[in-house]
Amino acid sequence: MLVMNHAHTEHRHTDSSLDGARAWFAEQGLTRPRKGRLVGGVTAGFARRYGLSLLVARVAAIAGVIVLTPLIYLPLWVMMPADDA
Repeated sequence: MLVMNHAHTEHRHTDSSLDGARAWFAEQGLTRPRKGRLVGGVTAGFARRYGLSLLVARVAAIAGVIVLTPLIYLPLWVMMPADDA
């Protein structure tokens, strides 16, 4: 039988510090492997956690950056006013 300390669990889930974020990722099984990573291991960690091919995960990450960057940058360019001359 699993018994959880409610106060301790609640504290971890409401902790907005970097340590709290890292604890949450670790609880979800999202950790960066020491081997098999190209830059930081984030994509390798997602691939391992969700059972994806590392190549598929890397292609999806690159495609996401290529697609999302203009979708975020262009509206910000239009909405953000320029400095006064």
